[in-house]
Amino acid sequence: MIRNGYQLFRQPGEINILYVEGANLDGSPNLDEQDRFNDLGLLLRFNESGEPEIIHRAVCTTEPGTLATFSAQALQLGGVARVQLTQYLNCWQLGFHKSNPAHPALVQCAQLLVHRDRNRDFKRTGDALMPARGINHHGTRPGYLATAVGMFSLGCSVRLHWREHLEFIELLRTDPRYLANPGFRFSATYLDGGKVWAVSVTIRSE
Repeated sequence: MIRNGYQLFRQPGEINILYVEGANLDGSPNLDEQDRFNDLGLLLRFNESGEPEIIHRAVCTTEPGTLATFSAQALQLGGVARVQLTQYLNCWQLGFHKSNPAHPALVQCAQLLVHRDRNRDFKRTGDALMPARGINHHGTRPGYLATAVGMFSLGCSVRLHWREHLEFIELLRTDPRYLANPGFRFSATYLDGGKVWAVSVTIRSE
């Protein structure tokens, strides 16, 4: 994040939301196959000594499923949404996914730009950037054990295991900025797993 010039929230208790696309739980890169939960979701914060700590890690997807990619809804929108590998600032508030009180989530509350996969090749290359709505951070459902993303994501960031999703939400509720203002807008950073691994290898060898 520092090498990319992204903002890190460093005050004690402030939570940084990170996603590493195409990465396993240990941070190593994978093949990033389509329609699979093969991305890594992380929460990072700094302690009183100023040291960074990873306080949450989860299997997730930052990419839409095959069914979503070929859906009529995606076609009407000019292609299914694929988030940029970048940092989005002040775009989400704690709320409920699709207004369902049984599904707490981070809900989009500000405009953000996504790639539209119009040619349905499951890539961002050459895809136009367009505004999107409803790009949330949510879970699947209690007891879901399958491996396919399917329609769970049309551009949302989705944790595979419901328990880990609830942990994600509860940790966000401890952020002092949220405690001071329930309308606080969270940010999120999306990173390329292969590039993150290469940087980590370089750092370890220095």
